[in-house]
Amino acid sequence: MARFLVLLWAFLSTIGVAVAQKADSSRHNGVLDKLKNNNLADKAIRSVVRKPEADTVFNFKSEDAFIPYEGKVIRKIQVRTIHFNKVIQDTSKIFRNKLVRIGEAVHTDTRTHVIRDNLFIHEGERLNPYRLADNERYLRDLNFIKDSRILVVPYDEDADSVDLLVMTRDVFSYGVSLDPSSPTRANWIFQNANIAGQGLRFAYTGVYDSDRRPQIGSSYALSQNSINGTFVTATVGYTDIDNGRGVGNENESAVYLRLDRPLFMPYARWAGGIEFSRNWSRNVFVKPDSVFARYAYSVQDYWGGFTFGETRATRLGRENRHRRFLAARVLDQHFISLPDIELNARENLLYSNRLLVLGQFTLFKQNFYKTKYVFGFGRTEDVPYGYSASFTAGWEKQFGVTRPYWGGELQKSITRGGNILTLDTQVGGYFHFSKGEDMITNITFSYFSKVYDKSKYKVRHFSEVGYSKYFNRSIKLPFDINNERGVQGFVADSLAGDARLRARFQALVFTNWKLLGFNFAVVPQIDFALLSQRNQSVLKGRLFQGYSVGLRTRNENLIFNTVEVRGYFYPVVVEDLNHFRINITASLRIKYPTTLVKPPDTFFN
Repeated sequence: MARFLVLLWAFLSTIGVAVAQKADSSRHNGVLDKLKNNNLADKAIRSVVRKPEADTVFNFKSEDAFIPYEGKVIRKIQVRTIHFNKVIQDTSKIFRNKLVRIGEAVHTDTRTHVIRDNLFIHEGERLNPYRLADNERYLRDLNFIKDSRILVVPYDEDADSVDLLVMTRDVFSYGVSLDPSSPTRANWIFQNANIAGQGLRFAYTGVYDSDRRPQIGSSYALSQNSINGTFVTATVGYTDIDNGRGVGNENESAVYLRLDRPLFMPYARWAGGIEFSRNWSRNVFVKPDSVFARYAYSVQDYWGGFTFGETRATRLGRENRHRRFLAARVLDQHFISLPDIELNARENLLYSNRLLVLGQFTLFKQNFYKTKYVFGFGRTEDVPYGYSASFTAGWEKQFGVTRPYWGGELQKSITRGGNILTLDTQVGGYFHFSKGEDMITNITFSYFSKVYDKSKYKVRHFSEVGYSKYFNRSIKLPFDINNERGVQGFVADSLAGDARLRARFQALVFTNWKLLGFNFAVVPQIDFALLSQRNQSVLKGRLFQGYSVGLRTRNENLIFNTVEVRGYFYPVVVEDLNHFRINITASLRIKYPTTLVKPPDTFFN
């Protein structure tokens, strides 16, 4: 497997170098020359690298800067990447210089052809302000890019054509993190998100556990961004530490191949994905044969969809952003071998073959605001606003039962004065012998306040309330209140119910503390959750609470994930849970969701 990964890496890198040489041979400098003449180059660079800009709180529509040039012909597009050391800030000049020299010795700037492979604006087209804004956002979403700007360079007020300068700023592509979850267990990650500047990512994840045999486990993944400009990302990997797509209760090993193409803008023609995996359980914790579930299964997952609808302009002369998306999905989870031990009802459901066939129709309109200090420490963040309404229908075969499925979802997001409000409503269920089964309702309301900008800190409040209810639950698993589904950090396998009401209140306090380029935020949080049984009002359910405070840190110029140290207090506990606990998370990936469409699915995963 390791030999295959190395050969694949070498092959993809060779393709990237060849494309880069071709792109460099055709490079033109007209845009940069014009920028130099009118000092716009300095202005553009300052907009993505200077500290005062990074500390400024703003909130405006992404397309606003491009609307004055709407309809003009794009004559030339110039790409310029900014080195990560342009933004390293440190109070010790000597230490900073050493850090920069070390970083420059191992870091390679993103190649121009890699950025061009992620552009969906082209020379000769008429400038569309929404598509420029979409492309700027898409570049910012790449994990090896911290920020991006597209600058319009007009010749004069009467000219019917313009040039574009696409500027991106790298993050330092190497990352190492250590997460010591206990004295006897730790995991770590080493990754390079942009090998040789080619958009090629390699990640190694390791785990040490004193109860494990062998005590160290490993996972490897290799992925290539936007192969040959197709916006298709390919990932191949191997894991023996149960951090892949898993089903069962045992530690699983897996090999997998994944191809993903997102709907990168509303007018992209198609999106889809393919995944193949082979999974098997491994008795790394040396359980007796009488209780260890030995099994193996394969997963094949295919989905795809296309956009359609009116392309005519609105009455204001701009494109119609209301889109339609038609998608289909086939998921086949097949067990090659089943456990030969006695299983309970829940385990019988886990270890059953599953065939899912779904079709989905979606209406959506999504635009974006650019802002800061939602989850990031000063980086530009894109917050969607608009609506999405989808209807899903199909059938599922599981546990030896074939049942038609239907589901609907409505999402609505608005921004007002920097406040962000989102409502998400889901309804779905099955029919069996003309009777509804496993019917479910999920309602979630979330709210981010505007940023309160103080002299030494910035504060944004977050609140979320969610309600879930089963009707005539049959074979699906009941609700729990563990972690994000109820009380963060709370894990209790014995708690289950058919109705759940949860609430979370959080303050994100971004401080001015800095250490070696790392910024810090204090995050106090309160969680409430009510869980009730079948035919019982959720308000009569048992109440659980969690009070916690976390310290988050991140260097936005590095590929490191957000690190958080959090202390918890639970007034009421069950099983062997403690009232107090402290947890360190070094692989926290926090980002506002910007996905336009998702693969068709049920609400029961």
